[in-house]
Amino acid sequence: MADRLNVTELDFDQIKTNLKTFMKQQNEFQDYDFEGSGMNILLDVLAYNTHYNAYYLNMVANESFMESAVLRNSVVSHAKSLGYTPRSAIAPRAVVTVTIETGSIDAGSLTIPKGYSFLSNQIDNQSYTFVTMESYTASKVGTSFTFNDVIIYEGKFVSYDFAYDSSSNPKSIFTIPDSNIYTDKLDVYVRDTPQNTDTTTYLLATNALEVTATSEIYFLQETNNMQYQIYFGDGVIGKALADGAVITTNYLLTNSTVANKANNFSATTLIGGYSNITVTSVAPAAGGAVRETVDEIKYGAPLGLLSQNRAVTKNDYIRLIQQKYPSFEAVNVWGGEENDPPVYGKVFVSAKPKLGFEITLTEKEYVKQNILKPMSILTVTPEIIDIDYNYLKVRSDVFYDKSKTNQTDTELKTALTTLISNYCSTNLNKFNTYFKYSGLESAIDASNKAIISNEINLFVGKKFRPVLNTSDSYVLDYGFPLSKGTTNDNFYSTPDFTINDETGISRQCFFEEIPSSFSGIQSITVVNRGYNYTSTPAIEIVGDGTGATAVANIVNGKLSSIEVLTPGIGYTAAAIRIVGGGGLLAEGDAVLEGRYGQIRIAYYKTDEISSQSTKFIVNKNKNAGVCGIIDYTLGKIYINDFAPSAINNDFGDITVHMIPTINVIQSKLNKMLVFDAADPTSISIKTHII
Repeated sequence: MADRLNVTELDFDQIKTNLKTFMKQQNEFQDYDFEGSGMNILLDVLAYNTHYNAYYLNMVANESFMESAVLRNSVVSHAKSLGYTPRSAIAPRAVVTVTIETGSIDAGSLTIPKGYSFLSNQIDNQSYTFVTMESYTASKVGTSFTFNDVIIYEGKFVSYDFAYDSSSNPKSIFTIPDSNIYTDKLDVYVRDTPQNTDTTTYLLATNALEVTATSEIYFLQETNNMQYQIYFGDGVIGKALADGAVITTNYLLTNSTVANKANNFSATTLIGGYSNITVTSVAPAAGGAVRETVDEIKYGAPLGLLSQNRAVTKNDYIRLIQQKYPSFEAVNVWGGEENDPPVYGKVFVSAKPKLGFEITLTEKEYVKQNILKPMSILTVTPEIIDIDYNYLKVRSDVFYDKSKTNQTDTELKTALTTLISNYCSTNLNKFNTYFKYSGLESAIDASNKAIISNEINLFVGKKFRPVLNTSDSYVLDYGFPLSKGTTNDNFYSTPDFTINDETGISRQCFFEEIPSSFSGIQSITVVNRGYNYTSTPAIEIVGDGTGATAVANIVNGKLSSIEVLTPGIGYTAAAIRIVGGGGLLAEGDAVLEGRYGQIRIAYYKTDEISSQSTKFIVNKNKNAGVCGIIDYTLGKIYINDFAPSAINNDFGDITVHMIPTINVIQSKLNKMLVFDAADPTSISIKTHII
């Protein structure tokens, strides 16, 4: 009698081999091993059938668990068992002011109805329809009606009716025919009979523990074909529908992300019979997002079960915001007790949008009122505050052996620029992260075998937007200690701004650090380590002070550090000379003493005859031109009585650049270190052939 067949194999070829092994042990059929025989074909069929069944059962087992499921239908089904409904597409929202001129002074009021449509400016050669999802009423002032803060949503306003028949639809489940709807703007109304004109508004059930037998609520779920269904109570959990009831659904059919940034709108039809309609944009369209992906559902559903749709911990707040408003790239949350000084009874939220760096007032208010407040603990007040950005600029000196690479100098710079940009984009632009000098230096060294070493200098910029023609004070808080000015003067501002000098003449000006605010030499920073030093070089300090001395430390033929022995006195500027030692290219910068520095406003004037430029100080006779203070220890800059008449860029921002004294920069609370890949000045590379 033949031995038993091995049934543990799943691969087709191995299954067929096992069948052949089994056939060898019998005498009835002898042509099973002949490739052209009928028995061999039967073995193929058996092997394929076994293989298909094994694959099918394996997939069924995978789809039985959320973690291993691949099909969206399976993941949605598992999420439903956890009480989780996947997020729908989100429509971009904008804020406008609508002014209607009537030409008449007669008193009265006017209403913009729910569902009134506007047409946006073209985005990629396509205009989009925006509609109101509630009505707005205004009273006439003079001859016009003005509607302020009208919120409009991208999409098509749709109304669809269902008739309830208890015999054909005993579970009272209704499928909304459109798939790409924005469920947050889904309205459900019920009439008990077709003849009844009285409608009852039903609300989405969010907590089954608060639902009674008479609660006028509906439930929402996603179907297998990515549509949505609404269903109603059974008389125990939620009010049951009366047989013959009519259900009306009003919803928004949206294109999700494509209309983000729309910023100009026009009315499409008359309002109250008036055609003289002016639409002024208050906030551009933002917040549009596609429906929740399979991976996002897998991540969010278990966390939703843990938090029970309540915001208690920091992670609860972050999860809720990212789930319900996915237009944010990064979100951070902290309790008021972590503030300095502490503010008890509040939770603070900062968020960075995926596009740009600022979130609009409309977005803040939406997140606060529609996401945070309904989920927060009663005694905790959520507050959204802007991110305090620090903008990183990388300056790199790269030393390489030309004989070890086929790249040209330009090609090497291009490759390194891409490397630095990718490194910064990966490690920055997020909260609760650290940026390390050493990590970037190591990445550069490892990128090309021809690179011998590299030196990184980082500038961090702080932006502020002054009010034009108005004297005001500003505080720039970097959040970490700052380096003092050296001979190379690390402090600089961009772009130029226009300000009047003491004679009333407009000048193109900039901020500068005042060297005279220093005294002795506090420390000497190694700028380039150099190479091939066989002995300790001498350190010469050349400047307008006296008495400063220092000594060099050499490790493995390179300048490791320079130690100041005596600081000296009277220095307003100092240069470092490294003499002897047999090596090359080592450089150092002197850091002058003093916790506080001063800044002033300066401009250059070119002599028409000699074409030479001379620097002048604005208001030099008033406090020596001092307009601000730098606190190097706390990392703060105070600018006083600043009243520019123009800023020489499109955004009206001025950026003040400083060098940090620390090698690790942390992004925490509302402070974030970011890298602007679109800024061509963010990366500067100098190459040195050795």
